[in-house]
Amino acid sequence: MSATLGRVLDTHGGSALYQSRCARLRIDTGRDRLACLHLTDKPTLRWYASCCGMPLFNTYANGRIPYITTQLAACDPAKRAALVGPPLGHLFTGDGIGDTSALPKMSMVRLMRRFFTRMVRDMISGDRRRCVLFDAATLAPIAAPHRLTAEECRALRP
Repeated sequence: MSATLGRVLDTHGGSALYQSRCARLRIDTGRDRLACLHLTDKPTLRWYASCCGMPLFNTYANGRIPYITTQLAACDPAKRAALVGPPLGHLFTGDGIGDTSALPKMSMVRLMRRFFTRMVRDMISGDRRRCVLFDAATLAPIAAPHRLTAEECRALRP
């Protein structure tokens, strides 16, 4: 997994992510190769391709909060820009490597404010149950989450 993580980090040690509604995600092939894990005790699932270890998505662990964050690093930049548009900003630039002062910043408050209305709408309408990563009836993940052991966590650290 650690070798794969290097493929998703940019020159500042960050990663291009796109946050969207779960109901908008479509997986045409490879669903049987999806796996997920917990890196920490927080309720976030990290989804990846079990065949190569490529990180793909982050979701809330039980599917009740209808958001999905898609890892965009492996996407063709031209197709990515056409599909999701230009970045709205960068979070956590203070944790970056090197000079991040030229990066347009986005606060967590602004991010949450943009997403909150859509999230509530999906919860009320039932669209949260339309995520291909979760069973529609139970909201359980379609792949059993693996909880990393302390030893596995240590092995991921450089």
